[in-house]
Amino acid sequence: MLYLRSASLAFGDRQLFRDLDLHVGRGQMVGVTGESGCGKTSLLRAVLGFVPLTAGTIEVCGFTLDARHIHDIRQQTAYVPQELQPPVTIGHDLLKLTLDLSANQPHAERERYQALMSLVGLDPSLLELSAAKLSGGQRQRLLLTAALSLPKPLLLLDEPTSALDEDSTQRVGLAVQQACHEGNRSALIVSHDPILLALCDRVLQL
Repeated sequence: MLYLRSASLAFGDRQLFRDLDLHVGRGQMVGVTGESGCGKTSLLRAVLGFVPLTAGTIEVCGFTLDARHIHDIRQQTAYVPQELQPPVTIGHDLLKLTLDLSANQPHAERERYQALMSLVGLDPSLLELSAAKLSGGQRQRLLLTAALSLPKPLLLLDEPTSALDEDSTQRVGLAVQQACHEGNRSALIVSHDPILLALCDRVLQL
């Protein structure tokens, strides 16, 4: 699903990582951890083509990351950033940034989405709340649920449990694990959370 070969990334004279080899296979949930500023978020953004490597190659779902294939790669990935504060008014609007959730959506799809919300510990009634009344943790889980709902084979998650308590973290981790192990998807997850990292198939110390 994802290969990084001899990947290096630097900003000016500042080297974030060098000669990194990483493979995330189908069905795998791989964590990335390390000290602040070591390049964890930049790694995710490099996979999406937002940050160019200084050396090495990236391959996603059989596509080599280059100008010709960058659109194809982004079509294969669902990215949930750590910080997102969009100008929305209610929960439904927040979801529409990632998922086209409409009144005309088939009933079976609405039921599937609501089941995913329950899986991560959210009540579907939150969709009708003012966005100002949603906590940081609720917003995180709404966006994660939207990402899980999309038919994307690769999930890129940046600190998806940073605003969650232990119980919610466990729920989110198990939901991602289920998507990978049972849904034949893959996830690359940046996190410092020991509960979430313990659920990963393996963890890369960056």
